[in-house]
Amino acid sequence: MTLHRLSTAVELLRTNSRYRRYALARLSSTTGTTVAPLGLAFAVIQSGGGPAALGFVLMGGLLVFLAVTPVAGVVADRLPRLSVIVACQLVCAVSQFVAATLVLTGTASVWSLAGLEMVTGAAGAFFQPAVKGLVPQLVAPGPMLVQANALLQIANNAVAITGPGLAGLAIAASGPGVILAWDAVTFLVSAGVFLTVRLPPAVRQERRGFMADLVEGWSAFRSRRWLWVLTMLSALTSACWAAGMSVLGPIYATRYLDGAVSWGLVTSAIGVGLACGSITSLLFPPGRVGLLLCVTPIPEALLLVSMASNAPLPVLAGAAALTGAAGTLQLIAWTSHLQEVIPAEQLSRIMATNAMIGTLLVPVAYSVAGPLADLVGVRAVLAGCAAIVLGGAAAAVCVREVRHLNRRVGA
Repeated sequence: MTLHRLSTAVELLRTNSRYRRYALARLSSTTGTTVAPLGLAFAVIQSGGGPAALGFVLMGGLLVFLAVTPVAGVVADRLPRLSVIVACQLVCAVSQFVAATLVLTGTASVWSLAGLEMVTGAAGAFFQPAVKGLVPQLVAPGPMLVQANALLQIANNAVAITGPGLAGLAIAASGPGVILAWDAVTFLVSAGVFLTVRLPPAVRQERRGFMADLVEGWSAFRSRRWLWVLTMLSALTSACWAAGMSVLGPIYATRYLDGAVSWGLVTSAIGVGLACGSITSLLFPPGRVGLLLCVTPIPEALLLVSMASNAPLPVLAGAAALTGAAGTLQLIAWTSHLQEVIPAEQLSRIMATNAMIGTLLVPVAYSVAGPLADLVGVRAVLAGCAAIVLGGAAAAVCVREVRHLNRRVGA
């Protein structure tokens, strides 16, 4: 059975030219977006900014993403998704070319980089629901959707493991502007490949008012109890990850480990886990989606507890690998399930609402994690985050619709 699934995945790449070109386009932009945050961080530092300035730049892009996402979902359901995707890639390419030019010429400032990051964040908000909503038009529903998403994730994870290290070497040799320029080139290549994708004819939907589509999308989201319960769980786990790993992780490594070297090993273990999880999804597509999504947050809580208890580095690395594997299993199962059970004409709006609510608490986590750690201690905040993750998972599994959510159950 495992060999059959593997051969089916290979056959998908070999015979489905639409999906193959779509995957190549996604991979192209991923090679840039994976390393762009590193280039942006060092560009801010090179421009005279410190931690507060970097937080300001990142927060601006995230807030714009949250503000634009509901509108982006409606646009992706109303307009041809492929046209939306290509436009977003071109906007990102121009934005990153401008940023790279400013950095390479020494004229970049924190404000200019923040403004360009907001433009990129807005384009990303339109890109995500459109690009995820496109997959069911390329691949037949059922097990093939899981395999298609797993193949994409395997490629993304491979880039995530090797990209940052190479980017660090490039920044050390040539500066961060080169990384931003590379990101711009990958966006252009991605747009060009997306233009070669030929979609099957789509059924034209009755055109209604923009606000009517917006309201209908929210109603479709709210009417599915399992959907908003699991989205709220995602919001909790994302916020705890932002607070515990993104904000407090480097501080923890400095105080309780030996600094960047040990933290690099932990993050590399996460990358290895991501690769293992995506391969597992390809070979063993999950069936009980609801239970899986309630179980996968547990490794994140385990990692946070291990940090809070000052566990040895091998334990942290093992928990980090489990967390990465669980995270990619969750992502593939969730995306595939939504693509399978949500009507195509509502899919982008549902995806956008899910992304918006799932990210809503992240800015709060960014804002309060540092001051709270100064007040009660880093390890106490990490333990609290672990408790929140476990509490959210326990609450979600108590919902009957979540427990009985299977991959092949219809909407």
